[in-house]
Amino acid sequence: MAESTTLPVTHSPAGRSNGSAASPPPREVRPARRLPGGRAVVGGFLVAASAVGVFAAYTTAAASPDGSYAVVSVDVQAGDRLSAAELELVPLDLPPDQRRLAFADLDLLDGATALAPLAAGQLVQTSDVAKPAGAPERAQISLSVDPGNALGGDPTLLGEGERVAVIATYTQAGSPQTATVSDDAIVVRVIDGRDRVGGGAGLTVVLAVTPDDLEPLAQAAAAGVVSIARVTGVAEGAGAR
Repeated sequence: MAESTTLPVTHSPAGRSNGSAASPPPREVRPARRLPGGRAVVGGFLVAASAVGVFAAYTTAAASPDGSYAVVSVDVQAGDRLSAAELELVPLDLPPDQRRLAFADLDLLDGATALAPLAAGQLVQTSDVAKPAGAPERAQISLSVDPGNALGGDPTLLGEGERVAVIATYTQAGSPQTATVSDDAIVVRVIDGRDRVGGGAGLTVVLAVTPDDLEPLAQAAAAGVVSIARVTGVAEGAGAR
């Protein structure tokens, strides 16, 4: 008869025999995860900043222009007078230095004269046009006047936009003769001779007058003594508008 061998029975801490259950798997020990280094942090920050910059640039480029400015819609030659039909407002983004030289109001250009050729679509700037005071109905002329005959040159009495009458005094046959040469001139500018190099004490008064008054005014300035009278506010039937 064969002999049998009895294996000793041992108990695990949980009370189960080692013959009835497998041993637990060994515990895996992993190395601790390291934090990113300084270079990696800086690199990530630069990438994020670049992405923000690209997004900001895109949104700025995609945004609508913040202003509209006058351009000519047809070719214009030097000396041509602009009309509203030849102008249009176009949305544009302009730097501050260019913005102050452009026109955002078409009424300011209606009737202005082109000083240089302008191509259709070209932005109109202050150096491209001229719109003298009173134009196109009036021309401008300057007169040299003694301050005593021009309200003392007081800017509160003889300022820009004031309406004046020009009176000439001649000596004829030994007697003074006086005539009103222009009764509805507009003061454009008063230049004090003392403000000019080598200038005297007189005034130069720039006036906007009707074309018919140009020759009589020039003749009065050459042959007589010119006086300026302020007629702003005088009723139309009394010699001024």
